[in-house]
Amino acid sequence: MRPGTGRRGTTNNPRDSDASFSSMSTTNQRPSSSIGRNPSIPINDKSYQIHALRTINSYLSSNSAPFYLKPPLPSAKDITSTLRFILVRLGYVDASSSSTIKIDEDVPIFLNFLKCPIKVTKSVLKTPGIPHSWPTLLAAIHWLVQCCLYNDHIGSSTMTATPTRSLTDSKLYDYTLRSYIHFMSNEDDEVDALDNAFREKLESQRDSAENKVKLLLEEVSELEKKIESLRSAPSARDVLEKEKSMLEEDVKKFHAIINECTSRIENVDKELKDKEKELEVKVEVSRRICEENDELKRSIEAQTFNMRDADRMKKELQAIERDITEAEAGRSAWEEKTWDLDSKISHKLKELENLSIECNQAIRR
Repeated sequence: MRPGTGRRGTTNNPRDSDASFSSMSTTNQRPSSSIGRNPSIPINDKSYQIHALRTINSYLSSNSAPFYLKPPLPSAKDITSTLRFILVRLGYVDASSSSTIKIDEDVPIFLNFLKCPIKVTKSVLKTPGIPHSWPTLLAAIHWLVQCCLYNDHIGSSTMTATPTRSLTDSKLYDYTLRSYIHFMSNEDDEVDALDNAFREKLESQRDSAENKVKLLLEEVSELEKKIESLRSAPSARDVLEKEKSMLEEDVKKFHAIINECTSRIENVDKELKDKEKELEVKVEVSRRICEENDELKRSIEAQTFNMRDADRMKKELQAIERDITEAEAGRSAWEEKTWDLDSKISHKLKELENLSIECNQAIRR
């Protein structure tokens, strides 16, 4: 036996890693991602469950799957169909052999092989539609969908043209070929060096992928915040419609003010016409009065007075004043007589009353 063959049975043999890499290349798989290694996956968080369901259903619809996981608790048939579909997509079996998959036996083995951080037992897979075990199973399916998305991404044409190629790339075959050449030549040091170099490359690619994933997650969170802000904030159409309604209200107010001013102007015009008519009447009356005054002035100016007429008018005025004085004196005398008669009449009335009282008393006796 060659010396190199004795090392194949050791637990730390680098050829064990070669076999694991080659088996992964034949099944088109990858080691667990940085998200899978995170032990703090919030499987009981409602927002995480909604996000996971949305991601899974989006992946199923993008691959034209005839089923989807209906929230909040899908049926056992849909869960089983989803697991079979994912195992086929990850290359565990061919599509023609998907019916031979035993979910309760094959899925735990496959998850353990991929080093999935979520532990799923056989009892959970036998009855997948139970509410208390659904969050754990949902997290595992979400993790497998992320593996599918990664495999689809690295298998696309855009990724094959980049330096970070998948494990099925020619670099892996070159590494495998060179490793077995050194192994067959019993050059264990070169094998170890080649393993270390290839492992360092893989770790650097993994770190780069993790950084990209972190950046993408940050970008996703920022975009989600922007989406939430855009959803919560009023849209430009709502703002414009609100502004339009405000402007329409202002236009209505202005029209009302204009109509009110127009009616006021009409009333003022009407009053102005009435005032103008009154002014015309007053002007006519004033003109007539002025004409009469002019006629009176002319008649007064036309009259002639002399001293004899003035003396006569004075004497007549004095005679009239004497008559007025005499009439006032006579009126005073008659008033005094009237007062005397009134007093006498009142005395007589009192005497008559006394006499009537005495007569009444005498008649009663």
